[in-house]
Amino acid sequence: MTNTKVCILLADGFEEVEALTPADILRRLEVDVVLVGLETHKIRGAHGFDIATDILLKDISSTDFDAIILPGGLPGAINLRNSEDVTRLLNQLYSANKICAAICAAPIVLRDSGIAQGKRITGYPGTEQLSHNPDFKYTGSDVERDGRIITAKGMGKAFAFSFEIARALGISEQKIKEVADGAFIKV
Repeated sequence: MTNTKVCILLADGFEEVEALTPADILRRLEVDVVLVGLETHKIRGAHGFDIATDILLKDISSTDFDAIILPGGLPGAINLRNSEDVTRLLNQLYSANKICAAICAAPIVLRDSGIAQGKRITGYPGTEQLSHNPDFKYTGSDVERDGRIITAKGMGKAFAFSFEIARALGISEQKIKEVADGAFIKV
């Protein structure tokens, strides 16, 4: 394991592929991945899969992690966006120069927390209209990285999203290629 630690924050209604793909890829890259439940240890995904989390949001600190990943899915992304504790954590992580990543509908959480203000972001088409904060630059790209903000379009881009997070964490291209080749993924 590296000394790198990533939080994947889950709320009821999350998109399972968008949470578990980064968890799997980053663990293969020897990153310590912690699944964090918004309010409970058992979180139900948008497609009925129940996932047991390692810890609850109330029991973590922004100093524990190098990055946070927010999976999309509805109402998961809205549940994250509506949490003042999530907004607080995102602002603390971003202020501490940590990576904040979101996929599919979850970029609304980054936008509404204020940390994506003026940043290039992408997400599931149409979700940009769910935001209460109009000051962002929606690109529609598959994956977008603007500084420490990483966003992706949706489930089909979960691998590309995961590898972009790995790059932002400083994992070597050689190691990324080894994991990708082992899974028959083109990077």
